[in-house]
Amino acid sequence: MIWAVTPTACCPASGCANNECLQLTERELLVCETVCESERPLASSSIKKIVGLHQEILSRILNRLQKHGAIEKIDGEYRRKVGQ
Repeated sequence: MIWAVTPTACCPASGCANNECLQLTERELLVCETVCESERPLASSSIKKIVGLHQEILSRILNRLQKHGAIEKIDGEYRRKVGQ
């Protein structure tokens, strides 16, 4: 299953227009929600323990989410992009 999310949020969104949504797989959505729902920034090792993905797969997912503005990396930790 593929989920559509706006590039400025980590939640599933409906009614995306003009191809402004990021299409996420279930694993990508799980990582995105884990980061965005955390009360504090998370290191990739913490995210790995929570979601149970191989480090290489997780790294690709985190890079993609960061590239598209869903999350940000500050001082080696990931968090919801400030202002969202």
